[in-house]
Amino acid sequence: MKIINKNLEIIGLIFKSLDYLDLLEAQLKNNFCKIEGWNIGIRIVANDANQKILNKLKHLDIKYSIYNDPKPNDYYLNRVYRCWNFCGQTSEYDNICFVNSDMVFTENWLSNLLKHHNGINIPTSRLIESGKMPSGTHGISIDCGKSAKKIDIDRLTQVSRIISENKILEKGLYMPCIFEKSRFIESGMYPEGNIYSDGIGTLNGFVQSGDDWYFRKLENQYNMKHITAFDSLVYHIQEGEKDE
Repeated sequence: MKIINKNLEIIGLIFKSLDYLDLLEAQLKNNFCKIEGWNIGIRIVANDANQKILNKLKHLDIKYSIYNDPKPNDYYLNRVYRCWNFCGQTSEYDNICFVNSDMVFTENWLSNLLKHHNGINIPTSRLIESGKMPSGTHGISIDCGKSAKKIDIDRLTQVSRIISENKILEKGLYMPCIFEKSRFIESGMYPEGNIYSDGIGTLNGFVQSGDDWYFRKLENQYNMKHITAFDSLVYHIQEGEKDE
């Protein structure tokens, strides 16, 4: 079994929503992101953020980085994938965990995810989703709030305790996820967009998401296994950031 250095950076992106910046900051700072025996860092990355976000970040007690995409007029998902690659490249930690800004963590989500991080697995959390869209593989739709300011924490806590299971299944959704930084860089990182019939990020004839393409690459070329930990539960609001 590979020895994993016990340091990890949890990284979340923010674009233009002050509400989701507040939510992301609160989630990264809560006790659910502190694990005994691990050096855990947290960072927010402003992805082509507007001035309101940049101004507020200056006054927050949290590490942050600014990413300005070299193709600012490109399709937003292409810019998101490039930003995730920037996050991995600039991390000062051996291990990285990517989370979305519209996620709310439950107790033990991180510790139960880390116990499967061994350099062979690609561990991902099981998502409890708001129901705004159908859930993907291993996800479950249970409405605990559909916006950053309307999260029913008591309901989420109750639901997570009821459905938590000490088991793993293959495949799943794609964030939160944990990678070794060295493997993330070595493997070429995410493609710069979803996969289309005539290339990457072209928007002509959707074939495959960039997440799925990358996870399959890790499986096929590096003999890694994408797994979902059913006791690592994270709520996904399923709401993209909006102008405010």
